Amino acid sequence: MPNHANDQLYKNVQYVSMSDYIRRIDEIDNISDKLAFTTRYLLTYGAGERDVSLAEAIHIAKMKLVDGSAKVRSQEIMIPDEAVDPHLSDEEDAPNRQFMIDPVFYLLNESNRLLIQEANDGATEASQKRINDYQVMSAVLMNGANNGLSAQVSELDIEPTARDIDARLKAKFGGAREFEQTYKATKPGLFSKLFGGPSKAYANLEQVYTAFNNPNHVLYGDMNALDKAATEYLKHVYPNWDPKRGGISKSAIQRLSSPKKERAMFSFNILKSTAEQRENEKYYNTIIEANLQQRADAEAQAGDEVLEDNAQFQQHIHDDVANEEELNSSQIERDYHANFVDGPEIDDDGPEIE
Repeated sequence: MPNHANDQLYKNVQYVSMSDYIRRIDEIDNISDKLAFTTRYLLTYGAGERDVSLAEAIHIAKMKLVDGSAKVRSQEIMIPDEAVDPHLSDEEDAPNRQFMIDPVFYLLNESNRLLIQEANDGATEASQKRINDYQVMSAVLMNGANNGLSAQVSELDIEPTARDIDARLKAKFGGAREFEQTYKATKPGLFSKLFGGPSKAYANLEQVYTAFNNPNHVLYGDMNALDKAATEYLKHVYPNWDPKRGGISKSAIQRLSSPKKERAMFSFNILKSTAEQRENEKYYNTIIEANLQQRADAEAQAGDEVLEDNAQFQQHIHDDVANEEELNSSQIERDYHANFVDGPEIDDDGPEIE
């Protein structure tokens, strides 16, 4: 479970879009708080059509939790691979870890817990809406659990780079619609076309960006190629800029005229997104794999303990039976021999048997 102290703080959270989610979760510093916010946000996803699928929403939420982990990890040394928040004990960090490896089960449990909490808090119009939201998501998650939702989320962990960069870019522009508007504004207008169209540097960036998002292209998910193309365009706009000495400010970009301004901002946000993604990918798979291994080890140990308990139980039964048989046999033998030592003599006057 998340930090229950924040149940009240985030109780009015409502799903808007994953771009909105990314913007808002970046304003939260504490990882347990991030999970508490994430829980409420995803549990109001609903059953209607959204900007992304539920599996994608869960994947993006996992991505952002690791963003928070990466920030904390950069300030520490000797961090266990399975830790999401190394500042917490294993028990305190357990909800963060469970969300990373089994988010569907985690969310299903949370939906049921919050349903009970809302019912106990008293009926208001707002609480009734939350109850309705959690009931819907409990059903959606239960259906998803029975129809491969966990597998869908896990599949998104495979080659996530292009998908994650897309989510990050859209969030930096304010959402999918705003991103599309800006990207459209980078296209050459009629006047520009009359004079040869965009620069070779931007034409190259556009080609590389298209290839980066094409699963059938050799440059699919290639952040090095995308970085290079974005950097070359900014150097085209700012010939004296040396990337090794620092970035370009947003205020400097805002002073450019269109469409150069939109192209420069597009390049700028690409470089910001790839930097975040690189930091994320240092830890994402490590955290998941370490926790999966830890869970497998715990299950194996529990299985061994069950087998040992069963073996001990069977041995106890065997020993008890053996002891009882030995006792009975010893008692019969003792009673039989006693007849010949000091027991009464018996005269057998029965008929002889020939």
